Amino acid sequence: MLNRRQFLAAGLGGAGALLAGAGLADQVWPFLAREDLVPGKAPDARLRAGAWATTDERLTFAAIGDNGSGGRQAMAVAARMAETYESVPFGLVALLGDICYYGNFEDRFDDVFARPMRPLLDAGVGFELAIGNHDEDLRHSDEGMAEIEAELRLLGTPGLYYSTAHGPAQFFYLDSSAPGRLLAQGRSEQREWLDNALATSSSQWKIVVLHHPPYSSGKHGSTPGAKERLEPILARHHVDLVLAGHDHHYERTHPIDGITYVVSGGGCKTTPVRRSRLTAVSESTLQFILVDIAGDRLVGTCIRADGDVVDRFSLMAREGR
Repeated sequence: MLNRRQFLAAGLGGAGALLAGAGLADQVWPFLAREDLVPGKAPDARLRAGAWATTDERLTFAAIGDNGSGGRQAMAVAARMAETYESVPFGLVALLGDICYYGNFEDRFDDVFARPMRPLLDAGVGFELAIGNHDEDLRHSDEGMAEIEAELRLLGTPGLYYSTAHGPAQFFYLDSSAPGRLLAQGRSEQREWLDNALATSSSQWKIVVLHHPPYSSGKHGSTPGAKERLEPILARHHVDLVLAGHDHHYERTHPIDGITYVVSGGGCKTTPVRRSRLTAVSESTLQFILVDIAGDRLVGTCIRADGDVVDRFSLMAREGR
C-alpha cells in the first residue's frame, strides 16, 4: 500500500514529488484525503418536467443541507434525490445552507450545484436558500458581500431572509449567520420581521428554514441564543416544523412547545451525533428529507444516499392558530 508521500508523487506527478520531497505531504494529505472531495459522477437521469402537483391542499418538497462539496458523496445524495423524484415528484427543494465548500460559489457553481442538481433543474424544480456560515465566511468584507450577492443572483433568491408560499404551507427562510444578527441580544430587525410575518400568515402549515439548528446533539450542538431569542417567537405563532443544517447528521426532536425540529446536514459529509433527552431519532449518515403535505397531515421521510429510510414522522396541523 502506498503511503501518503508515495501517493502524492504517483498521483500528482512532478508536483506531488516536490510536495513529498519538501516534507509538505503531511500538511496537504488531510485535505486530499477527505472523502467528500473524492470525484464522483454527476446524475444523468432524465426526469419528467413538472410532474408534481401543488394545490391548496397538497405540497411535496425536499430539503437538503451542507451539500456543497461537488464530490462523490454529494453526487450520491443528489442522484438519490433524482431517483426519488421519479416515484414521488416534488417541485421545491429547500437548501439548508452551506451549498459551497472549498472556493468561490460563482467559480464553483457548476461543480457544486448545477451538475449534481441538473436532473432536477431540467425538470423545473425550484430551489430556495437559507444562508449558511460557509456561504458567507468573508461577509464582513467587500469580497464576502460579492460572494453572497453571487449566490442570491445565481439561485434567484430574493434576499437574505424572506418568505414564500407553496400550496398549504408558508416557508420562512432566515439568515442565521453571525453577521445576520438573528440571535443578537437586544433588537433584531430580522426577528422583528419574522414575528410580523408569522403573525400575518394565514397558511395552514408554517415551516421555518435556517442553517444553524436551534437544537442539535451533534458536533456543533444547539445554537447559542436560539432558545431564548428565537424559540419564543416560533412557539407564539404555532410554527409546525423547523428545518436546519450545519451539523452533518440527521436528527429529529420530540415536539418542543408543539414544534418539531429537524437537522439535515448530511448532503455531502458526516460527523458524529449523540442523543439527548429531546432526541426522537438521530443518525450520522448521508441523507436528505422528503416532505409530503396532504391537507391536515404532514409526513416527513429521511432518505439515505443508498435509498434506505432513516426516519419517517407524521405531524397533524395544529388547531387554534
